[in-house]
Amino acid sequence: MTIKRPPLDLRELLVVRVIASEGSIHGAARMLGGKQSALSRSLRLLEERLGVQLFRRTSSGTKLTPAGAIFLREAEELLDGTTRLYEHTRRWSVGKNGIISVGIQGSVPPGRISDMLKPYSLTEPGISFVWQDAARSDLLQALKEGTIDLAVVTLPSTGIGMVTAPLWSNRIVAVTAATHPIAQCGTRSWADLQDATFLIGKDDIGRELGALLERKMRQAGYVPRMHPEAMRSLRVIAVVANGEDIALLPDAWLAFLPASIRERIAVVDVVDGDGFPHFAYGAAWRQEICPPAARRVISFLEQQAVAF
Repeated sequence: MTIKRPPLDLRELLVVRVIASEGSIHGAARMLGGKQSALSRSLRLLEERLGVQLFRRTSSGTKLTPAGAIFLREAEELLDGTTRLYEHTRRWSVGKNGIISVGIQGSVPPGRISDMLKPYSLTEPGISFVWQDAARSDLLQALKEGTIDLAVVTLPSTGIGMVTAPLWSNRIVAVTAATHPIAQCGTRSWADLQDATFLIGKDDIGRELGALLERKMRQAGYVPRMHPEAMRSLRVIAVVANGEDIALLPDAWLAFLPASIRERIAVVDVVDGDGFPHFAYGAAWRQEICPPAARRVISFLEQQAVAF
């Protein structure tokens, strides 16, 4: 089989990008640290090979032609993809360089993981992070396919070949309007809530809260009354604040409610034979395809979890 050399090289793509950003060949030569004549010749040879003009030359500089704009868009994707390839591959060396892709489940409180990793970023400047927010099932699939390095999800994880490490847990509380009858007592059992209607949000956290409610109520011998809402779980709290229904929410999410909503709600602890209901969160990864850089990050997260 004959292997053909690619018709373009990265240097040529970079030249086009810099000329476009600087607006002139002179400015691009200064930016790249080369001679203007050499850059001009490189561009001319590229245009001859392509059979199209990428730039219009004027006395005031250069401007992309329609063909040049399309070329630049594709060139930037290739250049950025090459950078990602380089950084992702470096993760497999000693683990102190490269990009780590982290998936975060929708029910994880905003900022929690980035706060935990902030000290790591300061001590390991060669590591950077890219983030993906998705449903739990999508993140586990992404781990299986190797498109992300680690995910922060609710535990336990049942994915085949998955390894997990617990990080923290959030207590689940009931939220009602301040005028609701159950608001007068700080703690209730699931039996006390058997006649209440629970509003469930249409998002990842809503699905998990609905599953928890179903499990806890049936363990107590009751069938929960659930009403799904076509909105996110935090918005459901605003509806609850105006009515007689109830919602469940991890207590860490209460801080993200507007003050105008917090003033009109009551937070009630729910207790059963197992204590307070909670969501346990942890890191999940595939051991056989987890690069050294990601393993170092996971070890750091485990240390942070112990410290907290």
